[in-house]
Amino acid sequence: MINIGKILKRSWQILWNYRILWIFGVLLALTGAGSNPSSPQTPQNSTTNYPGALPEGSPEWVRQLSQWFVQDVEPLFTHPLEHVGTILAIAGIFFLIILVLSALAAIVRYPTETAVFRMVDEYEHSGKKMGFRQGWKLGWTRRAFRLWLIDLVLAIPALVFVLLIAGAGLIAYLSVSSTYQVTNAVGVVAAIGLGFVSLFFLIVVSVFLNLLRNFMARAAALEGLGVNESLQYGWAMFRRNWKSAGLMWLVMIGIWFGIGIVGLIVFFLLIPAYLVMLIPAAIAAILPGLIAFGVTSIFASSPLAWIIAFLAAAPFFFIILFAPLLVFLGWYKIYESNVWTLTYREIKALESLSAPASPVEGAQRTENNPA
Repeated sequence: MINIGKILKRSWQILWNYRILWIFGVLLALTGAGSNPSSPQTPQNSTTNYPGALPEGSPEWVRQLSQWFVQDVEPLFTHPLEHVGTILAIAGIFFLIILVLSALAAIVRYPTETAVFRMVDEYEHSGKKMGFRQGWKLGWTRRAFRLWLIDLVLAIPALVFVLLIAGAGLIAYLSVSSTYQVTNAVGVVAAIGLGFVSLFFLIVVSVFLNLLRNFMARAAALEGLGVNESLQYGWAMFRRNWKSAGLMWLVMIGIWFGIGIVGLIVFFLLIPAYLVMLIPAAIAAILPGLIAFGVTSIFASSPLAWIIAFLAAAPFFFIILFAPLLVFLGWYKIYESNVWTLTYREIKALESLSAPASPVEGAQRTENNPA
């Protein structure tokens, strides 16, 4: 069995003494977070005199925004079949935006993660600390691309259950849809059952695959193995040491809950810092907002141009505004990574494991002599 107390203590020591890792931690905090905003709900019966319902003395831009919403947005929800082309175009634009943002995040995340793995491993092996440029060079290799491919493979089972949940929602909608003049109680019950079962397995499978990833990703980053070899190597290590891995996972879950409580307290304690960062955040957001407004105003009306400008400026504003909180989240990201890197190293040492010779040597030769 691994020495959990020793690993937790040593992970903290590395975090505190190896402070260049903090920069990588902030990058991980920026690229590892996500949000799932809910879709807006609109009333089924609207009137054309809605703008007149605004309070007297409302600013002109509020009236313009309200009128634009009633004329251009609300019909998409009240009469969707009449605006299929527009809805598909909007969905396509949002998909492309998400795709571009995801690609940019991946370009930063995976080299950063690979660099942290290798920097900590080297620090434990030789005691050598690296600067940011040296660390980034360790991360900007084919090993980072393999981490992305590993995540892509591990996402397939979760994607299947997501599609099942979406299918359950579609079945429920068709079972009660007034558009198709159908009300099917059996279909609704079956859809709800399928949705809940799929959601349960989605959670279980996602948690299990995330645990496995801690070993598979480090096999690729530290041993230089290919994707298939990393999946096999990580699974074999976990299977032989599932008790140690499971116990460490439970400990990290407890730490995660504790960090969540502390993070909530820190969020409110940092309110004075947010006030200080308010002006720099506004300055940083002005340029991207103006660029987005200038480009959008060429082919869109004023309300839509301002909305797109706001959406373009908001990420820059909030990143600068909550920079102190990002540092705190970065500390946790690095600490968590250190724990699993040291767990991987200790399990490997206890088993006297060695990675397969040919894949490792081949990966090293490829990286030392890139094509």
